[in-house]
Amino acid sequence: MKVEHLKHHPNAIDTLSAWHFDEWSHLYPDMTLADFADDLRDCLPGAAIPATWVLVDEQGVWGSASVIEQDMTTNQDLSPWLASVYVDASRRGERLGQKLVRHVMAASARAGLEELYLFTPGQAYFYQTLGWSVLREEEYQGQAVTIMRVDLPEWLAAQPQL
Repeated sequence: MKVEHLKHHPNAIDTLSAWHFDEWSHLYPDMTLADFADDLRDCLPGAAIPATWVLVDEQGVWGSASVIEQDMTTNQDLSPWLASVYVDASRRGERLGQKLVRHVMAASARAGLEELYLFTPGQAYFYQTLGWSVLREEEYQGQAVTIMRVDLPEWLAAQPQL
């Protein structure tokens, strides 16, 4: 299983946008499936922000994670954000989410980003095991979420194998 930039797999956009829409449309009530696909297309040029990476093997695409400028209508002072971390249900439990997030964190650090933020409705512990810290908890779109932060240069320095 490899992690590669979406620009090398533009044919994955339809699959990814359907997954993302199904998983998170309740957090983005004004967005359509087409909006989710457009956001992924915005990542194709290969810039540091926005960017999307995909988990792929010879059988296809199995997950994704993005770095975007803003991910919430609140907390506009925080940027950039790790977003859309998704692993296909049939491949969960294989540590692929961990592999994917670590790859995105390393790529973001190497691109010169100093920090990343994220919000999660229930996976704070997962991100804490990867070096993220809790900033606060709040309600967003009617759901309890945890807002988290990671200092990328500090995190990268602690990763001797990267």
